[in-house]
Amino acid sequence: MLDQYRRLKAEHPGCILLFRMGDFYETFGDDALIASRVLGIALTSRDKKRDPLPLAGVPHHAVESYLKKLVQHGYSVAIAEQMEAASEAKGLVERQVIEVVTPGTVTRPGLLDTQESNFIVALLPGEDRVGVAVAEVSTGEFRVGHVAPGDLETIAIEFPAREVLVPEDAFRTCDGTGAGVQPLATLGFGGATPTRWEPARFDARSGEAELKRRFQVLSLDAFGLDGAREGMGAAGALLAYLQTLKKSDLPQFRDLRPLHEGAPLVVDDVTLRNLEVLASPAGPEHTLLALLDRTETSMGARGLRALLRAPTSDRALLDARLAKTECFAASAVLRGEMRDRLHRVPDLERCLGLLGSGRATPRDLGSLRDGLRRLPGLRLALEGRSHPVLDAWRRGLPDLSDLAAELEAALVEELPLHATQGGIVRPGYDEELDRLRGDASDVRARVLALEAHERERTGIANLRVLYHRTFGYLIEVTRSQLGRVPDDYVRRQTLTGAERFATPELSQMEQRIEAASVESHKIETAHFQRIRDLALARIGDLTLAARVIAEIDLHLSLGDVAGRERWVKPELADDRRLILEKARHPMVERSLPPGGFVPNDCILDPDTEQVWLITGPNMGGKSTFLRQVGLCVYLAQIGSFVPCAAATVGLVDRIFTRVGASDQIARGASTFFIEMKETATILRQATDRSLVLLDEVGRGTSTYDGLSLAWAVTEALHDGPQARPRTIFATHYHELTELTDHLPRLRNRTVRVAEEGGEIVFLHQITPGRADRSYGIHVAQLAGVTEPVLRRARDVLARLEAEHARSGPERTGARKRGTPVEHGDGGVSSEERRALLTALADLPVESLTPVQALNELARLRDQARATAGAASAAALDPLQHSRE
Repeated sequence: MLDQYRRLKAEHPGCILLFRMGDFYETFGDDALIASRVLGIALTSRDKKRDPLPLAGVPHHAVESYLKKLVQHGYSVAIAEQMEAASEAKGLVERQVIEVVTPGTVTRPGLLDTQESNFIVALLPGEDRVGVAVAEVSTGEFRVGHVAPGDLETIAIEFPAREVLVPEDAFRTCDGTGAGVQPLATLGFGGATPTRWEPARFDARSGEAELKRRFQVLSLDAFGLDGAREGMGAAGALLAYLQTLKKSDLPQFRDLRPLHEGAPLVVDDVTLRNLEVLASPAGPEHTLLALLDRTETSMGARGLRALLRAPTSDRALLDARLAKTECFAASAVLRGEMRDRLHRVPDLERCLGLLGSGRATPRDLGSLRDGLRRLPGLRLALEGRSHPVLDAWRRGLPDLSDLAAELEAALVEELPLHATQGGIVRPGYDEELDRLRGDASDVRARVLALEAHERERTGIANLRVLYHRTFGYLIEVTRSQLGRVPDDYVRRQTLTGAERFATPELSQMEQRIEAASVESHKIETAHFQRIRDLALARIGDLTLAARVIAEIDLHLSLGDVAGRERWVKPELADDRRLILEKARHPMVERSLPPGGFVPNDCILDPDTEQVWLITGPNMGGKSTFLRQVGLCVYLAQIGSFVPCAAATVGLVDRIFTRVGASDQIARGASTFFIEMKETATILRQATDRSLVLLDEVGRGTSTYDGLSLAWAVTEALHDGPQARPRTIFATHYHELTELTDHLPRLRNRTVRVAEEGGEIVFLHQITPGRADRSYGIHVAQLAGVTEPVLRRARDVLARLEAEHARSGPERTGARKRGTPVEHGDGGVSSEERRALLTALADLPVESLTPVQALNELARLRDQARATAGAASAAALDPLQHSRE
């Protein structure tokens, strides 16, 4: 048996082998050590006296829960099953690996998140581009294409892979040795399990031939793959890898799609995080996803997540999506009826994945039947209304009534988990099966009849006929009655107070019962396999039906949100205007009482109002305004209605956000460095069609450095040689408001506040104008800062404002020349400056060693800092100084 185990293990290197032995799956050796640690199961051993072999096992009926843990920890698992019953085996029971489960190839429902796709991605790097193939084995989605190396992060966001397949010699580090392996995290696939395969498997010609064979075409031109040889190579390798693991031709892959449909709106992790699209520091219930997800099916939920990860700039595609959403947004009656029709529709996509992989169980066929039961009602609801979108969905639903009728007639309502358990076929479907079941189910009556006959024949009143798992049916006689036992009784078992016997008649009855049970199970298994094959033959139509249901559910969810939350259909434009009337932040609005959110307008026009510079107090709503503008554009470009009174959206190619602060200490990156890195990305990659949202650029360093950087960034976005994107910049650097003097397309906006009886009231209204105060001390008071600290802060602020007023004309003059605040001498007195110059002149430079020179330089620096510290503080903008 161990030789058998070692052979199967050698055939699947790198996998944990679950080896079926009776009622358990066993692991041995190093696999047992891993299983014991990861699964928390007992570790024992075989051959303890000579060479102990670690052993750990799990019961077969609970294997999925253990398998899920192993896969979640990134392990690949080979499952070796007994291919024959132990009673029928001649010698060692034959075992074969029937399936290899890896993180990216899971199809078992118990191992999958019903609302998330489970992608595996294959990458093949070329000279100037990377071939990409994407598969979702559990649903049959398959995509092929190529991207520039710098766009791999976008692919990782759109298709969050659990496993990435690459050639063994690809993505090596450039350390001169070729020994290192580039981490997938540097490519954007940080959470994926890397799998390296033979480079010969990534042959482009073989991949193209396999795609033509699979999809039965002579040319792939119609699929929009742009002749990407690297993509063909990645696709061929991925298909071969999946076939090797699943021992199947993968019939669930019925359609080949390009990586992107239409021109994508480029999304990066920074934008998703800052707009809180899929995740939020406040929790998952505060995300855009949570707000939009009112889907009824798992298929629709996965479709919504895919939509949020892949907004587009393709106007035709967006217009089609908006039309689908509009038909639900306009009719609460239609939404209610369609929701009833979709309620509890099973996950047809994943049922088809199990069919294609050969893993479908009787319960999976039951789910398929339950789904087909809902199609007539869904089609009836679509036929009852005249609407182009509803008509298209109705036409897209294939006629599956014949398959539905067969499943309905053949399958019982409550199905077993395994086909070998019997109880699959409905009574009345097969007459021979009904007869055999009658023979097998009439056991109790036969036993009672035989028991009565033997009591009468022997005169033993307490004689019993019973069943024993080892010996079968037996006649039990107490010791006091053994003298009456007939000669044809054959002793089988001796107990303390009784003897058990068999008779020829009892053996014949047992054989008839066993034969009927075995034969009925064979017939049921044959029916199950035949029905499964019937469903598999219709997998193309079933896939179409699943896609229509998923699309209806997706747009029903978007339409329901639009109707309930009073959102409007955006007008999409090819120009670069952005007009949002009474825009709202959807997640913030939901957290407030009805009517509690203050809406605001936004008008950006690259010819007249390209840049909005927003100043105003802390807590006034500047950051919320930036995010709500970004969310409105994002929603419009997934095909959703938007939270506005009216909206015109000139389509953007990318949304850039520089919002919030985040240290990445573990990677040696400070807040300011991350801020500058994100700003650099914007300056280098933004185009005329981009939308840029900036919040507090330059705050992570000194006031003068930060102000200078913010000043230069604003000018670059307004007059840069690369691009002039639509921009909203929220800042506390009030000096920037004077940029309107020489930047004609920049407009100042401020957040209104009201002072009533010494108290500050935040009105959260964005209006034309500029702010001259940040009310930081007031915000500190609201946050609970102690009164002594607040009093001291007010005193310091008053002194700094007075000094600022005295030096104001010079500072203002400097700004009007189109430059940020100049340092000058910082207010250092002539005596102090003369002392520093004397110390510098007296240095014996010729005789100093390098170390001594550095020490003297450090001393002079410290002396200069001490001398100029107070004077430099007075020269700072007082509000910025108090904020720091």
